[in-house]
Amino acid sequence: MRGPCCRRRVADGAHGAHGAHARVRALAFAAVAFAAACSRGGRGEQEAAPSGATGRAPASSGAGAAQSQRRPPAVVKELSVRKLAPGAAIVIDGRLDEPAWQAAATTGPFVNVGTGREDRSLPTQGEARLLWDDGFLYVGFDVSDRTITGGFPEGARDPHLWERDTVEVMIDPDGDGDNKDYYEIQINPQNLVFDSQFDDYNAPRGGPSGPFGHEAWSAGLASAVALRGTLDDDSDEDRGYVVEAKIPWSSFTKAKAAPPSPGDAWRMNFYAMQDNGGAAWSPILGEGNFHRARRFGRVRFVAAEGDAGGAGAPATAPSAPSAPAGPKPGDRADPLDR
Repeated sequence: MRGPCCRRRVADGAHGAHGAHARVRALAFAAVAFAAACSRGGRGEQEAAPSGATGRAPASSGAGAAQSQRRPPAVVKELSVRKLAPGAAIVIDGRLDEPAWQAAATTGPFVNVGTGREDRSLPTQGEARLLWDDGFLYVGFDVSDRTITGGFPEGARDPHLWERDTVEVMIDPDGDGDNKDYYEIQINPQNLVFDSQFDDYNAPRGGPSGPFGHEAWSAGLASAVALRGTLDDDSDEDRGYVVEAKIPWSSFTKAKAAPPSPGDAWRMNFYAMQDNGGAAWSPILGEGNFHRARRFGRVRFVAAEGDAGGAGAPATAPSAPSAPAGPKPGDRADPLDR
């Protein structure tokens, strides 16, 4: 938007030419600022609000912020997740080869976190599958990654997995997206786990090196990882890895009701990550970092097929809404994890 000086009429020819050059320079500066804001696309996984802020990331400034304010809110993704049929069982072995997994709800390919579009230029990609029963939430990730990296000590407790390769689940049980009482779970190719519970957006936070949230919280999960390649060996080209996990509902002590009932909806997001960035099921679109719960998708729990206790629903993800214009593929458009 032009400032007041750009709205003045200048009668003198020399001054008019000078004013035209000034306008060109101003517009060029605004374009550079907007491109930089789009390239950043948001903030990192643990780049949180400044000290004293109440659950809000630092406000953006310049043309990028103005564009964000003018943009209508983007619709979040939704997924209907079928309950396991009575007698069906899932073995946690990293294979995802049970018939229930083949019929499970799937997110489809993850997207660029900043633009909401599929982006084959990203170094890691993935998708997730979901199932549930009265005892557990089951999550399966299939990740494409040409350089599988671990690099953490064996048995490390709550290592900063987002700094290398990992998958991540964000869970807001209340489903309102207000960032109150949400959970973060990461599992890396070494089958190491980072899990924490947060009271508010990125809070509590102990500083740049943590702790991040209430790290004493444990998801109590069981997990397994299958590698399609060689861990920490850059001499070959890897294809990726699979993560399979079951998380007991009893771990979600802040939830109003766990396990959920058919028809309930929780907010969740799923990420395939590398070097504090990555691809997501539901894009953040510059509204903060990976913890922004209002950008988590809605996961609706559906009764088992043939169960009269709840309405059935297709176990597929709806088409993604049109994403706003963003950087070209290859630009750094994704907000970081922290």
